[in-house]
Amino acid sequence: MTLAAFILIISSAALHASWNLVAKKNQINLPFVGGICLVSALFLSPVLLWSPVSVVSLPEAFWLSLCCTLIGDCMYWIGLMRAYRLLDMSCAYPMMRSLPLLLTAGVTALLGIGKMLTITAVCGMFLIFAGCLSMPLASFRDFKIRNYLQKGMFFVFLTACGTTWYTIFDSHTQKIMIEALGGTDISKPVISMTYSALREWMLAAVILLPVLLQGKMRTGLVRVFKEYRWSLVFAGIAASLTYLLVLMAMNYVTNVTYVQIFRQSGLLFGVAFGMLILKEKALLPRIAGTILIVTGLILCAVK
Repeated sequence: MTLAAFILIISSAALHASWNLVAKKNQINLPFVGGICLVSALFLSPVLLWSPVSVVSLPEAFWLSLCCTLIGDCMYWIGLMRAYRLLDMSCAYPMMRSLPLLLTAGVTALLGIGKMLTITAVCGMFLIFAGCLSMPLASFRDFKIRNYLQKGMFFVFLTACGTTWYTIFDSHTQKIMIEALGGTDISKPVISMTYSALREWMLAAVILLPVLLQGKMRTGLVRVFKEYRWSLVFAGIAASLTYLLVLMAMNYVTNVTYVQIFRQSGLLFGVAFGMLILKEKALLPRIAGTILIVTGLILCAVK
């Protein structure tokens, strides 16, 4: 893990927690998600105008991998919408952020993707996961399996699976793109920015299609832009910058699981926002979980 990757991912984590807070406060639904995706795509549109990358000349493997990425994105948004409708942010957010750790590590190990994680990094990863599990608890006595099987946890798991899916395919798609442009002098950050802009427009098209095809959804889209204009603008820009920074960080790690590990630092921002803005209680399990997460991040940083 390089210093550049660390800075990029920590910045991304802060932005991620910020726009999730906005989404939770505004009762996120499909028109709201469509608005976020549209703002994100428009925000990154200038990149496609000045980028030296000729996207039409990219190989079929790139487009196939990008389509696979969009499947993961759809899983993520469906899970996020339902999870935030059924659960508190302090419960859903930690689980959605922690589960992809083990899922990504398991998939990359199974498929032999990237450099093997060190023992120290694996220990740190499990500390982060343990910390995330304790954060939704009101008391340590509530640590029971049935408390994690309540209605809504299926959608938390779906969100985690979507995150794992698109993270792995985004890493693979970028590698295809970099290899296809190997004979040029285009830098990796420019490639990541171009890919992110293209990705956002593809995702916006996929999300907005069912919205535009239904009269009630179209009305809902107009309504959210009227009622939540600035919330949508902030969430859209923050969401686009969040994942753009992650895509750029992928170019500076030896295993994409490291990206997932350090994205968990967003939980610290999430806890702070919850206490300061949503006035949530500073419960002992939440404090202990925060300490475990920080410890795990330090272990991962030193490898």
